[in-house]
Amino acid sequence: MSGCAPRVRDRQVHWFRTVVVVRGVFGRVGLGIRGLPCSVSSMPKLGELTYRDCPWCRAKLVSMSKKWSQTVASASGALRRWMVLICPRCAGAVLVEVQTVQGSLPVGSVLGDGLDVVEVRQVPINGEQRFTIKHLPDDVAGFFNDASVVLDAGVPDAAAVQLRRTIEAAAAHRGVKEGRLIDSIKKLIDQGAVTKEFEHVLHYVRKLGNIGAHYTDEKLSTEDIERALNFTAQLLRNLFEVPGELAQLANMGPVPTPDEG
Repeated sequence: MSGCAPRVRDRQVHWFRTVVVVRGVFGRVGLGIRGLPCSVSSMPKLGELTYRDCPWCRAKLVSMSKKWSQTVASASGALRRWMVLICPRCAGAVLVEVQTVQGSLPVGSVLGDGLDVVEVRQVPINGEQRFTIKHLPDDVAGFFNDASVVLDAGVPDAAAVQLRRTIEAAAAHRGVKEGRLIDSIKKLIDQGAVTKEFEHVLHYVRKLGNIGAHYTDEKLSTEDIERALNFTAQLLRNLFEVPGELAQLANMGPVPTPDEG
């Protein structure tokens, strides 16, 4: 590619042999051999990279606050430059690595907002999920992930409702479709899909969902829903992930037996 092409605002690109992150700067930039910019003056400033989507609460293009930035060295002496950003909506921390375009900054140097940089990576990546549970039906996964999203956004009542819907959908996929969730929980236990010891956990999540869905003086805390989220994740692993993994294992054929002796 030769010449200079118009820049695209807020479009993420990667460094070196990938596409370069260019955001928030007016003007024109061209990509030469291996994606190197043809105009350093048109590269983004470090301060402009604080405007981004939050990977925790999914807020779009929020102005994050920079809490720390520095040049650090690896054991081999290679220099890397990082900054820590905090989302104003959910207080989630985002770690961003950058490359400087001009000059070199020694170990311990603070990165100024006016520094010309190119973004290398963000941790966590956008869309990264708090829980990874295999073999979930799409609707169950959707309700469960929505609960995590709205909890991170600071709305525990809505998260409680989504967790209740998660259990309802999970029960339906196990053939239990009673009119009331309390009856579905009883049937799941009677069928052996859920152990008797887990009954209290299911009713705990059910009651939180009731509080979140109706007008009441009782307020739900983030700690309440965090606990319910963890309980629900364990339930989903028992109902879907473990049976799914066992089914895959069975399809692999008999497991070789070790030699006796």
